[in-house]
Amino acid sequence: MAKRVHFLGIGGSGTSAASAIAESQGFKITGCDLHPLNEFTKTFRDDQLFTGHNTNHLYCHSEPIDILAVTPAVFSLDSNNPEVLAAKQKGIPVLTWQQFTGLYLTQDKFVIAVCGTHGKSTTTAMIAQILEDAKLNPTVLLGAIVPKWKTNYRIGKGKYFVIEADEFNDNFLALNPNITVVTNIEMDHPEYFKDFESYKESFKKFLLQTKDALVANLADKTIQGRVTCFNYSRHRYNLKLKVPGLFNHSNASAAFQVGMLLNIDPSIIRKSLESYSGIGRRFEFVGLYKEAQVFTDFGHHPTEIKTTMEAARSKFPNKIIWLFFEPHMFSRTKYLFDDFVKVFKQLPVDQIVLLDIYPSRETDTGLVKSWQLAQSVQKSNVRYQNPEELKETLGKEIRRGDIVFFMGAGDIDKLAKKLTKQF
Repeated sequence: MAKRVHFLGIGGSGTSAASAIAESQGFKITGCDLHPLNEFTKTFRDDQLFTGHNTNHLYCHSEPIDILAVTPAVFSLDSNNPEVLAAKQKGIPVLTWQQFTGLYLTQDKFVIAVCGTHGKSTTTAMIAQILEDAKLNPTVLLGAIVPKWKTNYRIGKGKYFVIEADEFNDNFLALNPNITVVTNIEMDHPEYFKDFESYKESFKKFLLQTKDALVANLADKTIQGRVTCFNYSRHRYNLKLKVPGLFNHSNASAAFQVGMLLNIDPSIIRKSLESYSGIGRRFEFVGLYKEAQVFTDFGHHPTEIKTTMEAARSKFPNKIIWLFFEPHMFSRTKYLFDDFVKVFKQLPVDQIVLLDIYPSRETDTGLVKSWQLAQSVQKSNVRYQNPEELKETLGKEIRRGDIVFFMGAGDIDKLAKKLTKQF
């Protein structure tokens, strides 16, 4: 009999994707969230989705569930969640959706996991496209929308399971990949990892869980000296990518090596990578606003801002470039404060506008403010704006032909898309 799994937080991109893949594998699925109906849950029936949290959800359709799979955020944001407490009391296994994926969805699959501080989603999508073009029909789960799928997952019938492996909360330790790709390692998630050493230690544990092969970016100084290469032969292939930025050449190189490890014809790999056109919120063109081109990007780390804006300047050498940046989380902004200041001093753009910090799973305790960040940069083209000031800037200062970037991992993407719908 198929196991009944209830997903708490099904409205999230990762949780909903795991739910859909689970259903395709024969699990009986229900889920709940504060707002369960969204772009990620549109494939589910109405009777599978519940609003809010209630212990009755553990007995959906008069049958008790076998597993409660939850978003990890519930443990920090809602430690007394009634469904979690009731499940534990009744002896129902409570797993994060990542643990559920590792224990159940990837069983009997050849798992290709992509980890790293930056470039995970793009590299995962590139590998997925290579496997698709090679007719290997992979199952895929990543953290961004793939335009041709119109979602962030793919259900395949082949043996390969390609997954973006997230280090936050040690989530990736739930996986035991056959092939692991590590794009780069740079301190992130200070709200969880106490320092860079603990961050690196988490990656070390994950890499040691790899069964067959490791594809690592040895140009990354943190990875250098920690990886031993063997049975390595040099191949040189010229790639002309559609997506801009040197970082995408690094991502493509990793994806190429995975294709070679799987014995895919190099001509197929090359053609696939050269046709790759990007994913949602990664240098994504969303439309025009007052005849200015508007882009949205998920980047929220100083390194991501730097590389994306350098790519933008390379692509638009003679244009006025605006960056509207929404810092992500107070702890991250505070920890990376000096790095943000250094990057904003050097960015090859014309105007930088910092918006209020997106709290995500945190509460504003006055730890740090965006205006403090703007003030510390001490450059006339870097400023903080509140919502009213932002509205005035967008209405009066953006000109025809300008290039406008909205960057951040919070709600700023919605603002970008709302603007372009006005024109």
